[in-house]
Amino acid sequence: MNKKAIQWLYGELPRLVAQGILTPDAEARLRTHYGPVEPARPARLAVIIFGVLGALLIGAGIILVLAHNWEDLSRPVRAVLSILPLAAAQGLAVWTILKRPQSLAWREGSGTLLFLMIGSSISLIAQTYNISGDLPGFLLTWSLLGLPVVYLLNAVVPALLYIWGITEWSCHLRFEDGFAAGYWPLAALLLPLIAIWLRSGRYQVRPTLLLWALCVSVTVAAGVTIERVLPGLWIMLYAGLFALMFLAGEFWFADAEGFWNRPLRHFGAAGVMVLAFMLTFEWPWREIGWHYWYWERIHDVSWRAIPDAVLGSLIPISATVLLVMSVRRKTPLGLLFGLAPILAVVSYALVSLTETYAPAAGIFDLYLLVIGIWLLVTGIRIGKQGQMNAGLLAITALIVARFFDSDLDFLLRGLIFIALGIAFLVANIVMLRRKGASHEQA
Repeated sequence: MNKKAIQWLYGELPRLVAQGILTPDAEARLRTHYGPVEPARPARLAVIIFGVLGALLIGAGIILVLAHNWEDLSRPVRAVLSILPLAAAQGLAVWTILKRPQSLAWREGSGTLLFLMIGSSISLIAQTYNISGDLPGFLLTWSLLGLPVVYLLNAVVPALLYIWGITEWSCHLRFEDGFAAGYWPLAALLLPLIAIWLRSGRYQVRPTLLLWALCVSVTVAAGVTIERVLPGLWIMLYAGLFALMFLAGEFWFADAEGFWNRPLRHFGAAGVMVLAFMLTFEWPWREIGWHYWYWERIHDVSWRAIPDAVLGSLIPISATVLLVMSVRRKTPLGLLFGLAPILAVVSYALVSLTETYAPAAGIFDLYLLVIGIWLLVTGIRIGKQGQMNAGLLAITALIVARFFDSDLDFLLRGLIFIALGIAFLVANIVMLRRKGASHEQA
C-alpha cells in the first residue's frame, strides 16, 4: 500500500472505531502492520530548492566577476583565477561528504556548484591558452568530468546537468554531420544510480525527476543518433519507444498516484497519441521504405548504419515483449498503447510495398479514434477527469484535422467546433457533479 493510501486509512481508523466497526485492538494492529508514515516536509524541500538556486547564482556570479577586465590580466593570473573557483567548489564538496553526508540540501548545492565550475574552468583555461576545440568536444569533456560528482554526492541536479550535457553534445554533433550514437553508452552510465534510487524508493522526488528528464532526453536522442539510411525508420522507432515507455510505467510504477509520479506512463501515452495524430496525415508516409534507400548518407562508412538497425529493431521488439506480458496480465490500456509499434511496422511495410499512403493514414485514424473513445468512456466510468479530457482531446484533434482536409464550408465547421466545445463543458460539469456527490456520500 502506498503512502497516501496509508495516510487515508489512518485518518479513517478513529471513525471506524467510534462506529464499532473496528476494535481498538484491531486499530493498533493495523497501525503496527503498516508502520508510521512520515509527514511531508515542505520546509526541507524549500531548503533544497533554494540551496540549488543559490549554487546556480553563485556560479553565474563567479563567471561574471571573472569576465570583468579579463583581457587586461596576464596569462598566469587568468590561469589561477580560472582554477581557483573549481578548487573552492571541490573543497566545499569534500567538506559536504565528510561533514554533511546526510544533508540533501548541501549535497545538491555543492554538487551543482562543482559541476558548473568544471565547465567554467575548462572554458576559461581554453580561452587563456588558445586551446583549439569545438562545442561538442567541450560539452562531452564537461559532462564526463562532471559525472563523478553525480555519484560522489549522490545528487540529482548534477545528474540532470549531465543528461543535458550529453543530449546537447549529441544534437550539436549531429548538426555537424558527426556520429552521435555514443549518446547511448553515455546515458547508460547513469543506470547504476537509477537502480540505487529506485531500490530505495521509486516514488521519491529524485528518481521521479531523473526519469522525467530521461524521457525528454531519450526522445531527442532517438532522432539525432540514427543515420536515416532507411527513410521513415523514425516512424517505427518512435512508436516502439513511446510504447515501451508506457508499458514500462504500467509494469513497474503501477502503484504510483498522480501525474508527477508516473513519468514513463504519461510521457509514453502522450508520445503515442501525438505520433498517432501525426501519422493520420499523408506527409509522413511519402517517399519512405526500401525504394528510397539513402546509401549516400553513409558513403563508404557502412558501420554508421549500425544504430539504425539496432535501435530500429531492438526498441520495437522490446515493446512487443512487454505487450505480450500486458496481454497475459489483461491490462486493457497496456494492450491499447502497446499496439503502436505493431501498427507502425504493418503500415510501414504496406506503404513500402504498395507506395500508397491512404491505408496507412487510415489505420492511424482508426487507432487514434479507438484510443480517444476508450479514454473517454473509461475516464467517465472510473471518475478520472484527466483521462476523460485526454480522450476528448484526442477525438477533437482527429475531427478537426479531418475537417481541414475536407471541403466543408466554414459554417458547418463552426457548428461542429461549437458542438465539440459544448461536449467538453458538459463532460467536465458531469464529472465534477459526480465527484461532488461522491464526497457528500462519504
